[in-house]
Amino acid sequence: MNIDNKSTLIQLAFFTAIAATIHIVEDLIMRMLPLPFIRVGFSNIVILYLIYHNKILEAFVVNISKTIISGIATLTLLSPSILISLTAGMAAIIVMVFVRWLHLGLGIYGISICGAIAHNLMQLTIVYAILIHSSRVFVLTPILLSIALVSGSIIAYLTLYIDRKNEGSEIIKE
Repeated sequence: MNIDNKSTLIQLAFFTAIAATIHIVEDLIMRMLPLPFIRVGFSNIVILYLIYHNKILEAFVVNISKTIISGIATLTLLSPSILISLTAGMAAIIVMVFVRWLHLGLGIYGISICGAIAHNLMQLTIVYAILIHSSRVFVLTPILLSIALVSGSIIAYLTLYIDRKNEGSEIIKE
């Protein structure tokens, strides 16, 4: 990524604004539900879209930026949830990139589901490491893996839908 390129900076700002807005809205809505820690992760559509278009560095930048902006907007910047979100997001990106590069034949659905699984497992690991020092945390693993399967599929479907709608546009400059 060439930082001097204004187009690249505008794209990063655009993708970050979309991801942060989606993340904030989803966070505020989910806080009102009985299980506030469960999220589909709609902001990850942006991350998967960037990975799908081989914009790996941009995916990392957008993930870090959206997490910080969302933390500021929801007044959770200095809470453990930001560390959990940030590390889990990074783990998901790393896993999705490796799965894509390994050419395992999984397609965007498999890549997305692997990312969702990595995200949820990293969340449990961080919660175990810094908040609840008990292996009982991992009792949630089957539930979170089931959620990852569903949310990863939803994110992949929506990413493909958006990608098809934007085929003729120049949202991503190669």
